[in-house]
Amino acid sequence: MGPMGTREHLKALGLALGLLIGAGAAHAAPNKCGCTLNESNNSCTCSKSAKCGCPGECEPKGCEQKREAARKKELDAETKKAADADRKQKATTASQTKTTGGKSGKGDGAGDNGKVETPPMGRKLSAAETKQLAKLLDSYLKAHPDARSKNAEELRNELSLTPR
Repeated sequence: MGPMGTREHLKALGLALGLLIGAGAAHAAPNKCGCTLNESNNSCTCSKSAKCGCPGECEPKGCEQKREAARKKELDAETKKAADADRKQKATTASQTKTTGGKSGKGDGAGDNGKVETPPMGRKLSAAETKQLAKLLDSYLKAHPDARSKNAEELRNELSLTPR
């Protein structure tokens, strides 16, 4: 029974080794976030020291929510910045209108000094304001996909009639 027993032991050892290797193939190595994807059941297992930073990969719970909150915070900051810039611009436009509004004594007395003032709504947006507008539109259209079929005037009318 000596040689036959050794063969059976080797077969059992090979089978155990094969199972270990096969089980190892189902678990990938941890990613840079400290999480491992189990490919056999598509589940994610993270260590206690796991961190966010692997979008689209295996990550700890709550990472997508943290990213969304950061995006919202950035959007709010840019909205505030654009509103502040708009207020400043309106204030300087108003002060310029007051200083140039009187008669200068030159020209035909029309009081416009040959300048054609554009209405505040018709001014060109700065690059930062344009970027902010694009982000706001993207956020709105993401939340209201049915609005994609409407033109800008229809959306503006709808939004101005909507109570806030």
